[in-house]
Amino acid sequence: LESALAFDLPLVGYSHSRARPWVPVPPGVPLLAAPPNLEQILMLAPDLILCPDSAPNSDWWPLARLPAIAPVLPSNHRITWQDNLTHLGGWLDRQGDAAQLIAAHAGTIGAIRGRYQHRIEGALVAAVHYDAIKRRLLVRSAGTRYGLVMPAQVLAELGGREVAADRLGPNGEVALDSFGEVLGCVDGILLIDFGDGGPQALAREPLWQRLPAVRAGQVETVAGNCTFGSLYTARYLARAWDALFARLSA
Repeated sequence: LESALAFDLPLVGYSHSRARPWVPVPPGVPLLAAPPNLEQILMLAPDLILCPDSAPNSDWWPLARLPAIAPVLPSNHRITWQDNLTHLGGWLDRQGDAAQLIAAHAGTIGAIRGRYQHRIEGALVAAVHYDAIKRRLLVRSAGTRYGLVMPAQVLAELGGREVAADRLGPNGEVALDSFGEVLGCVDGILLIDFGDGGPQALAREPLWQRLPAVRAGQVETVAGNCTFGSLYTARYLARAWDALFARLSA
């Protein structure tokens, strides 16, 4: 979705979940059934379909079945959003547009590094989401089964340091009784608020409150699920990391 919008492609619909507030979907573009309903997509008569290659035979990302409707171009959550945008730009003969979009974002990243380079390089940080039902944190570092998630990508662009994936569960999870062991040495935390009451439930957990970063007030909350995405989520997360490093530098 974000890649299509970045190239200003005419959208007839999108699926999976409602676009986040920072993703500029034009008014009137419908949210389709999820998992995708191939008959519904066929009725829209698209000329092109964009689909992740996460699970080509699955119901959620039916990459293998979509070519019966229209040509399909894939994206890959195991590579950077810049590489995905570059690939799409090449397929669309829009290489120059892709390069300009990526360069503009790099300028934003450079400005943040210019303000906080020493703090960025010296601090250990974590981007986390709290699952209140299972009472565990999901740390959005690179190298878990989630692939190259967006918080990790943007932090890497900044030159920051994150909690290594080998200290986490397969999906990035940290059990409640391991909070201190895994996050006790973290200097700052980007807390992702999915709007599901996670931060409020987390605030009631004594083991969370004992973390040095929490006690020091070095937690920046960012609204909305920004685990995956492309250009617009990268921009959004750049502002969020900027705010955290400003907090750490105060």
